[in-house]
Amino acid sequence: MSRALVIGQGAAGLFASALLAEKGWQVTLAGRGAPAAAMSTGCLRSPPGNWRGTLLDILNRAGLHSAAGRRVGVSNLGTLFECALAPDICTWEEGNGPKGLSVIGVEGHPSLRPCLADAMLERQGVRSEHLHLPWKVPPDVPLASRFLDEGAWEVLARSMKEAREETVLLPSLFPLSDLHRVHWLEGHSGRKVLEAITPLGIPGQRFLEVLTGHAMKAGVSMRPGTRLVSLEMEGDRFRGAMLTGGLETRRLEADMLVLATGGALPDGMAISGRGLADPLTTFQVSTAGGPLQGGYAHRGRRLLLPSGREAANVFGAGDCLARSDRGYGGGLSEALNDAWAAVQAMEGP
Repeated sequence: MSRALVIGQGAAGLFASALLAEKGWQVTLAGRGAPAAAMSTGCLRSPPGNWRGTLLDILNRAGLHSAAGRRVGVSNLGTLFECALAPDICTWEEGNGPKGLSVIGVEGHPSLRPCLADAMLERQGVRSEHLHLPWKVPPDVPLASRFLDEGAWEVLARSMKEAREETVLLPSLFPLSDLHRVHWLEGHSGRKVLEAITPLGIPGQRFLEVLTGHAMKAGVSMRPGTRLVSLEMEGDRFRGAMLTGGLETRRLEADMLVLATGGALPDGMAISGRGLADPLTTFQVSTAGGPLQGGYAHRGRRLLLPSGREAANVFGAGDCLARSDRGYGGGLSEALNDAWAAVQAMEGP
């Protein structure tokens, strides 16, 4: 059985790990820190590639029913949000949107400001109204912490029942374990739930939780809280790696290595002056186009050595790769596409 070591516990690392495990590889996934995917909206802004069906199957089997195509939702600021793949609870198919929206939230809480969202929707030609939940929640406290008992859900259901519109825009309150609450609310209120598309919160964490659960079911050996210290190379071929986590440091051998460590912010590239550098001092880094486009130089996701030669069995995926066309909002799609392409390259023609 071929062995793969994947570094990075974000979307790219998890997706690559699961794909390899399902193809019969023995996969170890190591990483630490907060992945960028956990801070995303959990929606794909760019159209998915050949992996579209695979991802939809993963999401739907986990209970996060999703759809691809021209999708539209509403952000927690009240702006219309277009995407290419997203959960059903926060988007609709373009052209089949609700006739109006009732916005319900806690006044002054950043999760969803009812007055602001109502005003923004009206400016965009969407009929709307706003209602306030009868609570005061400090802005630095997650609103979901208010919904730890049945009473809070009952208050929300009553407020939804009073809404004028058939569809109610709600803050993001539904982690994977609470998705059943959507159907409960709809059944008790007679209204349809639309979750506000929200970064830096539950949607991104929920997306990552789905990928994590799928990787574990596929048989991936998870080593969270583990950092890659150094690589053992023999010419252009990777042989092994030193990993450290807690009080333990160990050497791990593998036949293939996938680096999906993210950019400079999560725990990926090192910052050197105003540029980027390889923290492993092993691979070539490109900063053509500026630091935001910088990362590991590669050909077809196969990393390049300082000599310009391709590493025989080292691949990259996600924000750690140099990308001249890196744009706003496309990171999640790019990470998943890189993971798919890296696995295809590892499997060979």
